[in-house]
Amino acid sequence: MRFFWTVGQAFVSNLIRRRALLANLVVRDFKQRYVGSAAGWLWAVIHPAVLLLSYSFVFAAVFKVRPIPGSGTDSFVLYLFAGILPWLLFQETVQRSATTVLDHSNLITKTVFPSEVLPISLFISGLLNHFLGLAVLLAMVAVLVKKITVFILLVPVYMVLLALFTIGVGWLVSSLNVFLRDTAQALSVILTFWFWFTPIFFSAQSLPERVRFIARINPLAYVVEAYRNCLLAGRAPAPADLGLTAAFAIVSFLAGGLFFRYTKRAFGDVL
Repeated sequence: MRFFWTVGQAFVSNLIRRRALLANLVVRDFKQRYVGSAAGWLWAVIHPAVLLLSYSFVFAAVFKVRPIPGSGTDSFVLYLFAGILPWLLFQETVQRSATTVLDHSNLITKTVFPSEVLPISLFISGLLNHFLGLAVLLAMVAVLVKKITVFILLVPVYMVLLALFTIGVGWLVSSLNVFLRDTAQALSVILTFWFWFTPIFFSAQSLPERVRFIARINPLAYVVEAYRNCLLAGRAPAPADLGLTAAFAIVSFLAGGLFFRYTKRAFGDVL
């Protein structure tokens, strides 16, 4: 345990020293997304809005799915919006992380470049879009639910835990893809299954008891439920759920970081 603490502390200290480089990567990535686009950053709102409306039509209008009692809203759009926001941040970061080392191979092979900052910069860049979506959601909650409680202050806590978990997974897939180029393709399949087994369109409590363990071992399920509890229902997530989320996040961050640190020594030979 002491070894992991020492290594983790040194790793985080190194990242802090690279904060200027990290900031430059984030700004560059955010600008490149919308360079030459007339709508600019508005696409960060348009894309998830179209996705949200499409899913809402299929599940609410066609299949007549409704939020469960006690969810804090009768609007399936709000229910879905609160659940899909953290997932989109996680999915985008992990998918882009898979190829980020290869995309920056020239920097990694020709300069002394701290490649571990790449997945972090992708998460922070995606977080800017996440804030835009969250602002739209809060505006909808204020208009439709007419109640924003103090529990909204817990949302940043879950953002931090989501960051630790996502960056850890990002480090894992980015380093694996250097050696196994099928990783990015396999990841698309895995994320598709992960998406449908995450309680975004339903509640974990609505699952049959025999398959409810899927939600219990899914870190994203706790984050999704926490967003809904804090933003819609106006209540705090269960302390046990917060503890499990923190455990998943810390283990992912440390394991992913150590794996990346160990494998990056061979990046130059493979790239």
